[in-house]
Amino acid sequence: MRSFIAALMLLMAGAWAAGNGTRSNPLTVESAEDLDDLRLAVITGTAYKGVPVPDMGKGMFFKQTADIDLSTKYGREKGNWKAIGPFAGSYDGGGFKISNLFVDEDVNVAMGPALFGPIMADSDDTLYFENIVVDKAYLHVSETTGAIITQIVSGVVVARNNTVDLEYKSGATAEGSQVGGIVGNVVSDWAGFYNNTVKGSFHVASVNAMYVGGLVGILIADGNFTGNTNEAKIIVSGDVSVTAGGLAGQNISSTVIKDNTNKGDITVETSKGLSFIGGLIGVSTVYGYRNTYVGNVNYGKIEFTGRDASLGGLFGLIQGDSTLVLDSCINQANISYHGAGSQEDVYVGGVVGLWETTVGSRLQNFGNILVENADNPYVGGLVGYVREGTKSITLKQSVNSGEITIKKEPAVDGKIAGLVGTTDSLEFAELDSCTNMGDIEIIGTADQTLVTSEYAIVYSGVRFQANACKNEGSVLFLDGTIGIPTPVVAKSMEIRVAQVGEGRITLEIPGMESFAAGRVRAGVFSYDGRRLPVNLDASGNLLHLEGLPSAGRFLVRVSMPSGNRSIPVTLH
Repeated sequence: MRSFIAALMLLMAGAWAAGNGTRSNPLTVESAEDLDDLRLAVITGTAYKGVPVPDMGKGMFFKQTADIDLSTKYGREKGNWKAIGPFAGSYDGGGFKISNLFVDEDVNVAMGPALFGPIMADSDDTLYFENIVVDKAYLHVSETTGAIITQIVSGVVVARNNTVDLEYKSGATAEGSQVGGIVGNVVSDWAGFYNNTVKGSFHVASVNAMYVGGLVGILIADGNFTGNTNEAKIIVSGDVSVTAGGLAGQNISSTVIKDNTNKGDITVETSKGLSFIGGLIGVSTVYGYRNTYVGNVNYGKIEFTGRDASLGGLFGLIQGDSTLVLDSCINQANISYHGAGSQEDVYVGGVVGLWETTVGSRLQNFGNILVENADNPYVGGLVGYVREGTKSITLKQSVNSGEITIKKEPAVDGKIAGLVGTTDSLEFAELDSCTNMGDIEIIGTADQTLVTSEYAIVYSGVRFQANACKNEGSVLFLDGTIGIPTPVVAKSMEIRVAQVGEGRITLEIPGMESFAAGRVRAGVFSYDGRRLPVNLDASGNLLHLEGLPSAGRFLVRVSMPSGNRSIPVTLH
């Protein structure tokens, strides 16, 4: 009898140690064999560690208690990992690693390339995926997926405090697929992502119309994204079009997206379609939905080589109505566009490439913008192009500190401005307490058909207002050959050449009654950057420069309290 009781007590103790699947006493997972057993129990509705598991593990809780190395059972010579799912339970990784998750469609058929998925929860349940560490994952697949979850299909799901280090390579039939470091797509009732980190790399090659995000491929469910970080680089090449973002490829939801950071570089080389690339979100399409973007920062460089593209330090394209909140978002990284072949659509902005919303506040760009060999670019230190999908644009207390450099030989059309590149036909455009501190430099043939401005270039008929704005950058002033209808250059200081003679020029600043002594500076520079010695004399609103060479092309740069301006001058 004593031996029977002792055996029973030992059995009960073992069952208790394994847990019973409740939140307060989760079932434990400590080996690759346990994960296989869990998959079997979830799929078949049988027992796991002696505890009955309902279909899909509905409502049950599991917790990892040791590091797990999947290479003991899976790999190139052993076969692919298979996802646990469909799954309707919760999993706590306990901060322990799951290493060497391996799925390669060239080895055999990929049967769910993530750790879990798809996730299907009842609306009454909240499922949690937390403290999971996926280390050295390798995914070469065509399916929609992430490293932790393939798809979140239904219910309320929270993913928090997870870390992923993966190498992703697109499969041969991945066209249209959605890929993220945490999950491929989210279409459930609500989803929260908090303090997750993704590292590693995504490689997309010769696959069209893919959506790639550091955390999520496509977000459709409403929810909350707060405190997440992407450090994984995204690399795209081949005859493809792609939508990519450091946080998500595309957002079609009503979500609070706050205090997230992207540190991963995005490099795209393609000659097909129109690609949307953003340091935070590739495309945010939220008409009719309330969306909040606050305190997000991008440190990842964006480099594009190809034809048509919309590039933004935070958003490739952002859409929304007056309910959208865009506040205190910052780009710290350089953006480069390298044209290859003919182009129709080139939009580059320090914060937003294509803008179709109403108001942005306290936006900042510190990254330099380089655009070379673009036929007709629209470039702005904050916003590249404002499309007619919105009736207006208002920027408040926003600053561009990045330099804009345009390179093209022999000539380039386009609209380049320190804050807003150009607008379509709108009701009004307003800049309130905004500052441009970035220089605009044009490198190439002097006979450019560009329009440039310190602030904005707006479509004819658009009501424009700049309140308490200032320019501290040196802006090459060009009014080029412009199509019909003619845009309006919204600039802080107008300068025109009033007279050109033998070794001298006279500049006029309309509206200026006289030059304040000691507050106006002027210099003449050759196109290779050399400063030329000249004599300066001011009277009224005229500025006389004498002592120039008798012939040649020069840049005259004028600095005064109302702003800085550079204009090209040719002497014959």
